[in-house]
Amino acid sequence: MKTDLFTFSVQEAETLGVECAIVLAASKDLKNSSAMPNELALLIKEKIPFLEEQEILSHLNRLIDLKLISSEISPRFNESSAKKNLYKLKLPTKNTNAGKRKLHYSWTPSVQAFEVLGMGNINKEFIEKKVNEFKMYWMEKNQVRDNWNVLFVDFIRREWVKENSENKGLPVCIDENWLPSSDAIDILELANVSKNDALKHLKEFILYWKENGTALRSWNSKFVDFVKRKELIGSYEEKDDKKNYRHNEPGEFSQKFKDRTKDDSWAENLEL
Repeated sequence: MKTDLFTFSVQEAETLGVECAIVLAASKDLKNSSAMPNELALLIKEKIPFLEEQEILSHLNRLIDLKLISSEISPRFNESSAKKNLYKLKLPTKNTNAGKRKLHYSWTPSVQAFEVLGMGNINKEFIEKKVNEFKMYWMEKNQVRDNWNVLFVDFIRREWVKENSENKGLPVCIDENWLPSSDAIDILELANVSKNDALKHLKEFILYWKENGTALRSWNSKFVDFVKRKELIGSYEEKDDKKNYRHNEPGEFSQKFKDRTKDDSWAENLEL
């Protein structure tokens, strides 16, 4: 067969087109496996000068994509062509501050924050009055967060509870008519201190803190601690210059050392 003659099937011409079929036939005679696509186009151009170099290169791209030209002709070209068809996966960012930002003076709560607070029957005017206080606090903190609206909702809920308390959340000195709450009494009863025993210390408690002049938001926790200490001290009774206990304190044994070493009741149920 003469080198200037190329044969190709009618099916190739119908499927690929006549020009692409001619490029395919011309490329089959090439044995240069290290040539780049543009180099191959030049070689084929010498065999079929009636086609432009860019047209030949375009047909080569198509034939390699269709795997009609062996990858041995231009492995570097096939590698680059394959990379074009791969999807690039975006990996999760390692930046822990993604989406986080500092609170700026221009920040305002979202509509959703107002709606959530409104479901709790919190006055809208009260919410708006507290915005500047919230911003001032966090701007001085200079922290980076991604949940400013959530923090704002929690802040307003706490402030609303304070607003509806008797002292509106402000520290107050103890009053001579002060009484512990039912919750404080319940906590003391859980510690085996009855209500009558607890109220025995009330006058002393009020006298001490009234003279001290300290102002607190709530006096219940102070009273609970005061009573517990008093009951602990009162649990020691002096009798015959020896300390006896109403009950065993944590870490104390109910028997003397000699009696404990002779006690073998722990082994009664063991099967040997």
